[in-house]
Amino acid sequence: MSVSTSIIALGCLIFLSHIFNALFERTKIPSVIFLICIGIFIGPMIMSWATPKDLGSFGNVFTTITFIVILFESGTNLNIYDIRKSIGRATALTVTCFITTLVISSMVIFMLTDLDIMSCIFIGSVVGGTAVAVVIPVVKQLKLREKSTTILSLESAFSSVLCLIISLAIFENMRSGEMSIVKIIINMIISLFVTSIFGAVLGLAWAIFQHRVLKNAKNMMFASFAFAFIIYGVCDQININGGTAVLVYGIILGNMNYFSQNRILKKFTLGEKLILNENHRTFFSEIGFVLQTYFFVYVGISLKFSDINLFVVSMIVSVLIFIGRQIMTSFIISKETPKFEREIISIMTPKGLVAAVMASLPLQYGLVNGEEIQGIVYYIVFISILLCSFLAANIKRQKEKLDDKKDIKL
Repeated sequence: MSVSTSIIALGCLIFLSHIFNALFERTKIPSVIFLICIGIFIGPMIMSWATPKDLGSFGNVFTTITFIVILFESGTNLNIYDIRKSIGRATALTVTCFITTLVISSMVIFMLTDLDIMSCIFIGSVVGGTAVAVVIPVVKQLKLREKSTTILSLESAFSSVLCLIISLAIFENMRSGEMSIVKIIINMIISLFVTSIFGAVLGLAWAIFQHRVLKNAKNMMFASFAFAFIIYGVCDQININGGTAVLVYGIILGNMNYFSQNRILKKFTLGEKLILNENHRTFFSEIGFVLQTYFFVYVGISLKFSDINLFVVSMIVSVLIFIGRQIMTSFIISKETPKFEREIISIMTPKGLVAAVMASLPLQYGLVNGEEIQGIVYYIVFISILLCSFLAANIKRQKEKLDDKKDIKL
């Protein structure tokens, strides 16, 4: 493929992604599905216009960049005020569904494949969360009540954070060769504590420096992104969890309106509120959107349906995850919640970008079973989004039929 053809193709993908988002109103199918299908079409399975090998070492760099950007943007979108209001039920839903998914996935994959137990637990932690990029658009289109919408949105954000923290801790232990669950938990707590402080201190320092020294500088929107890359790179160099540090750094910048009210910080900021304005948020969102578009096409290119065994295992895991979530939500979600909304909450467990990016790390770092881990997670991402889209559309149609019958009776 020539350079000009490649550039045209990249531009077309962005246009198509916007079109797919617009079509969501009618089809109720998330754009992620279309992007993965494009990847499958142009990949080695059908047209062979592109393969993962064509990207060479850039493929590893690309997944890391996408990972950093998603972490940073996720952090900036976590609002402390919203967390304080709905933290109870959202946390209960997040933790129970995450643990249920982790246990089901790990056990099934361990029994049906030749993967070692740590690889299985890693996969379970990777697919434990839900996809913000799928859940939030679907919820908005279904027009749920504010309470249900808030619970699902927070669960999606919380579970992504939980997925990142736990899977990163397990991944670091896989890299070091540690196989003790106790050591993993201890290392996870230490890593979380150290990197959280590291990210928080650097976030506060950068916000104050930018406000006092670079206040009148132009074209500074990308500087915060650049600093996130520096934080991740420095952490990786000293062998600590750079992902958590970037996440906390994003949370600090996204909530400076809250932190700047602190008595000590007021001395550094002259009492002024430090706020990440809408232009910055829009810019970060657009960068994330572009990378997400290309990444899910990359996921489609990387899918290998020739491995029927892994696909069947992934199908079984995906179905069991949905069943497990329905059982958990029946205990957690209030019976006062309308039936339609309870049903929607019970099937909102699609996997997305965080899972796909995390799954690429073992292969990127040359770990044993890296290709199998990536393949299983990519299959689960694809299948779970398909199941969620189909079930949500079916529940919506059933509700509309019931509403029509009620209107006829009236």
